[in-house]
Amino acid sequence: MAEVVRRVRRWFATERMSKADVVAGLPGAIGGVPDGMAAGVLAGVSPVHGLYASMAGRFFGGFGTSTQLMVVTTTSASALAVGSTLTDVEPDQRSGAIVMLTLVAGAMMIVAAILRLGKYTRFVSHSVMTGFLLGISANILFGQLPSLLGAPVQGSIAVEKALHVVLHPLDFDWRAAVVGVLAMIALIGLSYTRLRAIAALFALIVPMIVVLVLGWSNVGTVADTGEIPTGIPLPHLPEWGALSPSLVAGALAVTVIVLVQGAGVAESAPNPGGSRTSVDRDFTAQGIGNIFAGLFRGMPVGGSVGQTAINASSGARGRWGGIWSGIWILVILVALAGVVGRVPLPTLAAILIVAAARSIDPDSARYRLSCPTPAARTTRSSFCDYVGARA
Repeated sequence: MAEVVRRVRRWFATERMSKADVVAGLPGAIGGVPDGMAAGVLAGVSPVHGLYASMAGRFFGGFGTSTQLMVVTTTSASALAVGSTLTDVEPDQRSGAIVMLTLVAGAMMIVAAILRLGKYTRFVSHSVMTGFLLGISANILFGQLPSLLGAPVQGSIAVEKALHVVLHPLDFDWRAAVVGVLAMIALIGLSYTRLRAIAALFALIVPMIVVLVLGWSNVGTVADTGEIPTGIPLPHLPEWGALSPSLVAGALAVTVIVLVQGAGVAESAPNPGGSRTSVDRDFTAQGIGNIFAGLFRGMPVGGSVGQTAINASSGARGRWGGIWSGIWILVILVALAGVVGRVPLPTLAAILIVAAARSIDPDSARYRLSCPTPAARTTRSSFCDYVGARA
């Protein structure tokens, strides 16, 4: 016990918290609230699961990461994988299933770290990841179009859903469409101003005020997807009856996606002090983040490139920036639970669509797919050199 206390004291002595980290956590939390809720929608469950995951993943996962600026939170890729796994699960049973899936995925990540599987992530080529992420972005764009316009969902895959919306324009709910388009305008317009750090917050608040003032009660809100708990979230035991072979297979898919993405975050966000990162240690941290996310009724989390970039650009000096963003999300959950329930669902669809569209960079994708090796860059030097500098 004394040895554990000494190690904890040594950790806090080396990982000092600064005022810059406390302040840097606030923009991350502001962006994390809509991102978390949108991830829940993408997975086909209540947005509250995404909020709880954002809080728990950032806080508990942040303590153990080797990549100090890494933010462990919800990601679109893992949310889509979860949604595919839960397709055959009854809606009223998905809450228990997603919690169990998150716990199983967390355990798998810790096992991967123990087996030191981090070294194998380098065999995943940029071309493969680029194609994978492009597919995810297209899936989000097509799949969220009905929610954005308030149209009925028809079809089993995203393309079918989007095609039905395009071919049946009279099925739109014009009020929901106004709300969704207004959110998109706020997101895109404010991204070119000094308010870009809180653009997502405006995209939530402005449409919500419009819906309340005009009395558009037929526009779906977060509260319509399930009860919004109030007060401090408390850990819960999982529903063991939700465990099944298909759920374990889904957890394995989520594990692979999260770990590969996490390795990419480590490459894109080197430690401020120049210290080396350990992929296996990041595996462990993401596994712990998922364990606690599951205990707090959240969904799978992992290292997020976008949120890590926000953390770094906001002035975070170390891991405390991500940890504090989790604390700020908890404050928002406790203080504004009622407000969260009034957020219109079309605004979450707008956030997902804008994020997916921004992640598609045709020049960068063509570079990754056409110039995956130094030899390819030599044979296609003009294009590869030009786009490679941007990628």
